[in-house]
Amino acid sequence: MPKSEANQVIPIFPLQRVVFPDSVLRLQIFEQRYLDMIAKQLSQQQGFGVTLIKKGNEAGIPATPFEFGTYVEIVDFDQKDNGLLLITCVGQKRFRINSQTVMPDKLITANVSWLDPLKQRAMTDDQSELLHLLSDLSKHPQVDILDVPERWTELGFVLERLTEYMPITEKQKQAVLEESDLDTRIAMLYQMLGWLS
Repeated sequence: MPKSEANQVIPIFPLQRVVFPDSVLRLQIFEQRYLDMIAKQLSQQQGFGVTLIKKGNEAGIPATPFEFGTYVEIVDFDQKDNGLLLITCVGQKRFRINSQTVMPDKLITANVSWLDPLKQRAMTDDQSELLHLLSDLSKHPQVDILDVPERWTELGFVLERLTEYMPITEKQKQAVLEESDLDTRIAMLYQMLGWLS
């Protein structure tokens, strides 16, 4: 985990998906800037920041990232003979970008402020339908949820997993990531579920 000082400079990996704290992220790394970045972060036992792309693409010219993202830690990696690097990461905590720099190798680094974790609270009986929905979702082969059964009683954890895997746009997911109030997140989720039903 990064140290807990107010600001820190971290490498940024812009993606076409939103990552939350406790998200499982699997990546195939082939671009040299990211291979070098991952090697450096692994050697220092540090992770990196993931942001949704506001403008641009994952490969090639550096993309413009959204201002809010999630710091992830690398929990597993596998270097293939063809040079492809497979990594598994887990989301740790949210951050906000204060300023960013594009390095000579086209890697983005950013000065970030860490955001407070969501205040967790237990699920209530009238929210049991959310748990059933997540349970159904978790059976899908594309759904990758941390194996921590005790977290399924936490409203914030359940909300983030539902937001992560519901068929809504990444920009809608980004809006939830940026929101720090749990009650507002619940309202946003129910509104999205209303659109889906």
